[in-house]
Amino acid sequence: MRLAVLAALLLPTALAAQSAPPALVLATAQEEAAAVDWIRASGHAFDPGAYGEAELAPLVARLSGARIVGIGEATHGGHQDQAFKAELIKALVRAGQIDVLVLEANRAAGAAFDGYVRGGTGDPARLVRGGAFFRIWKDDEFAGLLLWLRGWNQQSERQVRVVGIDDQDGGRDAAMALGFVSRFDSTAARHLRGGLGSLIPAGKIEPGRFLDWYLQAPKADVGKAAAASGELRAWFAAAPARARSDAGFDAARWAAETAWQAFQVFEFERADADKARADASYYGRRDRFMAANAIGMLGGAERAAIWAHDSHVMEDLPQIARDMGFATLGTLLREKLGDGYATLGFTWSGGAFHASRLASAEDMAKASQGQSLQVLRLPNNRPGELGHLFDQTGAQALWIDLSTRPKGALLDAWAGRPYWRGWAGWGVVPADWQKYNPETGDIPLPATMGHDVIVWFRTISPSRLWPIPAK
Repeated sequence: MRLAVLAALLLPTALAAQSAPPALVLATAQEEAAAVDWIRASGHAFDPGAYGEAELAPLVARLSGARIVGIGEATHGGHQDQAFKAELIKALVRAGQIDVLVLEANRAAGAAFDGYVRGGTGDPARLVRGGAFFRIWKDDEFAGLLLWLRGWNQQSERQVRVVGIDDQDGGRDAAMALGFVSRFDSTAARHLRGGLGSLIPAGKIEPGRFLDWYLQAPKADVGKAAAASGELRAWFAAAPARARSDAGFDAARWAAETAWQAFQVFEFERADADKARADASYYGRRDRFMAANAIGMLGGAERAAIWAHDSHVMEDLPQIARDMGFATLGTLLREKLGDGYATLGFTWSGGAFHASRLASAEDMAKASQGQSLQVLRLPNNRPGELGHLFDQTGAQALWIDLSTRPKGALLDAWAGRPYWRGWAGWGVVPADWQKYNPETGDIPLPATMGHDVIVWFRTISPSRLWPIPAK
């Protein structure tokens, strides 16, 4: 899984080319004092170990009216963020505000989870442990939500379904779509299988990890398979009427679409790729595709909650990022839906979380060798870090609706001051943790940028990962 943190992707070339990097001016003591007074007065404090439907009710009311709610997490490997958003999703379901759980997960994983929560198909433990689902979420927090959704659907006429909108599983997706094509056009299926080649090898139970294959396969094989994925996608665009009328057409068409997307998302990741062509818009491709998938996979009246990282669901960006073509899932949904999109992000002050410990940013390229998750203890409560601000409220946990900020010179100035968020993806370079470096794109963001609501925990702890047998 690629690093989800926006700061590691943002615009190093553009920033380095400026005559001077943007100034990093921290909030003054007076500005922070005004912000703390406002947060203390308008925030909703709660006990991080004992909250329920009553405590979540004001937040559910705040998010009402949105067609899609993007619910983030500061780290992929923290218990508190995941547990809170699982409980919030349950509360949104009970309130009748969402019909779909949209996952930052690959299509095959989402389809398997949907089969379980709506029809009881499969062993949920095997589904969570399956190769199609990201390692970082194979934990009690997500599995508990999955079981709850199955229980809800067993007793409610208003069913909730699950979809995966990510596109990093080109082998499984191509195999699924090709299986559908073979039922209606054997000639086209034989041709496409020949082009896809070792991506979906004959006789293998299921394809392996797409990125492993993509980085290691001969360049000619990758080129042929990429072309075949485009042809597979085109077949569905011109499919015969009898195929279009089949109950499985839409699912297979989406599989062909996400198979093609996988080749676009990783276009410049191979060692033999021309990385000079990988501009800011390239790093936004995955989010652009996920946004299109999220909209395309929803029915006309359906409403959804998205389970993803803060950096994906954030709804606005620095102007320099927009000018260069970078986008997030959230910015694109905001453009499409306007006020029909709402988003919630997280921050924290201290504690620990799961992530892969990396020696340098270059180690991100070694993701194909697998991810070994460790417990990392890093700070987010130093001056210039958002946890330092929230610590001053005296609470243990709280959430704040940023739209309630009153106008005033001190608060207006504070709102534009940069803060680190404590964001971590699947991998972290501890030596570079929250260090300002515009040449590499490591920059903090304005305090109020990105989310309608911020949830803060004074202390976080690692997610409850499931044991996974060694390969």
